Amino acid sequence: MREDEPMPDFTLDDANAFRAAIGDSVRAIRRTETTPAGQIEVLGYLARDGAQSIATLARLRRVRHQTMSATVADLERAGLVSRAPDPADARGVLITATDAGLATIVELRLRRSTELHDAAHAVLTQEERAALVTATTALHKLTASLHARAEE
Repeated sequence: MREDEPMPDFTLDDANAFRAAIGDSVRAIRRTETTPAGQIEVLGYLARDGAQSIATLARLRRVRHQTMSATVADLERAGLVSRAPDPADARGVLITATDAGLATIVELRLRRSTELHDAAHAVLTQEERAALVTATTALHKLTASLHARAEE
C-alpha cells in the first residue's frame, strides 16, 4: 500500500475472516494432539496460575463441577495433576500440576510454537512474517479488551 492511500477499516467481514482464520489455525495445530483440549486447557491454567480448586477450574472452563471433576480425575490417573488439602477450606482440595504435568504443557507449547514458526518460514515472505509480529501485539490488546468486556 502506498503512503497516500487511506488505511483500510476493519469491517465486520474482516472480523469474521479474522475469527475464522484464528479458529482454523488453532484446529490445524491441534490436529495431531492426543490429549483432549479440555485437559490441555486445565494444565495450562494450573501451569500459569498455580493450584486451583475444582470449582475455580470449572468456572474458568465454563463447565459443570461434575465435568471438571471427571477431567481432573483423568489428569490425576495420567499423573499430570495431584490433589492436596486446601489450607483455606478444611473441606476443599486444591489441584496442582505435577512435574510431569508441567513438563507436558511446556513440551506442548514448544511443539505448537515450533510448528507455527516452521510453517511461517516455509510459506510467508519476510514482510508477511513482520506483519504477524505486529498483529500479535494488536491481538493481545484486542484479547485483553474482550476479557474486560466479559467481566463487565
